[in-house]
Amino acid sequence: MKKKQKKADGLRDRRGKWYARVYFTIDGMKKEKLIPLRTASKVVARERKIEVDRKAEDIKKDMDFTFPWLSDEPTTKVKRFTLETACKEWINKRKGKMRKSTIEINELSLKHLTDSLGKLIPLDTINNDSIEKYANYLSNRGLNDTSININLRTIKAMFRYYLKVGKLDKIPLIEQIPIDKKKPIYITDKEFSNIMEIKWLDSFYKRVFFLYRETGMRLNEPKMSVLDGYWIDIPNESKGKEERNIELDDHLKSIFIELKEWLKDGYGSRLVDFGDHFSKKFKKCLRHIKADESKHFHSLRHTFAVRSLIQGTSIYDLKLLMGHSSVTTTEVYSEMNLKRVKDDFPTIADKSQNIAKIGKSDTRITDTGQYSERYVA
Repeated sequence: MKKKQKKADGLRDRRGKWYARVYFTIDGMKKEKLIPLRTASKVVARERKIEVDRKAEDIKKDMDFTFPWLSDEPTTKVKRFTLETACKEWINKRKGKMRKSTIEINELSLKHLTDSLGKLIPLDTINNDSIEKYANYLSNRGLNDTSININLRTIKAMFRYYLKVGKLDKIPLIEQIPIDKKKPIYITDKEFSNIMEIKWLDSFYKRVFFLYRETGMRLNEPKMSVLDGYWIDIPNESKGKEERNIELDDHLKSIFIELKEWLKDGYGSRLVDFGDHFSKKFKKCLRHIKADESKHFHSLRHTFAVRSLIQGTSIYDLKLLMGHSSVTTTEVYSEMNLKRVKDDFPTIADKSQNIAKIGKSDTRITDTGQYSERYVA
């Protein structure tokens, strides 16, 4: 049975050592700071507690304070480990190990945390109520549950780090908000055909949209990808951290080369964010054909996945094709009623040659879609 800690006269006994208890209030919540007295004697502890009380206001205001018993050097300083300091140290620790985009997301999550709880709050005083306050703050700023969960995962990682390195004895409970899985939103054959028939849409964009649908690439992956013969090599810097290869036929290869040239020397080289350019262009097309407003550029990737499953691709092969780090992510597609979904893809041939494969081998899996020759720009 765990031994109960002794508390008396503003003191606390922990593992045979005495600590002075300093109370203060932050945002209406009563907090406590323990100052080590470095003695097993209660008599000595009471004497040192008097000195701590004299500097209690400095401690509460997060000012530096010194006590001779904390070191052989009487100038030794002890300072509360504030949330602001914790955030800065954790971010600096991650820089160079994580992608720049990940660091930026982390920094924004921690800014929300310090804005909601205060920069000077001691890290070890943040509790379950503090986390609830943080989540409410995010919600009041208009963030949806998915975005709030991203922020919660970030701060949970930070708290777990400080628990691991010994700067925290315990961490608050940080749970994800339950979210109902949404069915993937795809582009039907009819909708895609209507987009291909838009007269004002340049044929270049038609070819690019076709490439995305037939390969399942993420929006920004073409820029980081390399063409090796008839294979697109996508490095693990992309989302999911799973390197993968996609095989192309002659037609798709020519489109990919055209896209890479457009990004390097064409109009795409002058864009700050080519992905945003494609996304807005595709959304304009969807509105033109009066498609459901919930559909967007990423729906092309969902379309690739759904068409692959209709053709008989296994969920595990699809995981590799999509570059998912876990099959759990891919399983959202298998939960769809494929018999009903199949009616939205009448152009899929019963037997056709695949244009995207798992890796550089002779292994063939079921076709991911209609023949690329059927495309007309």
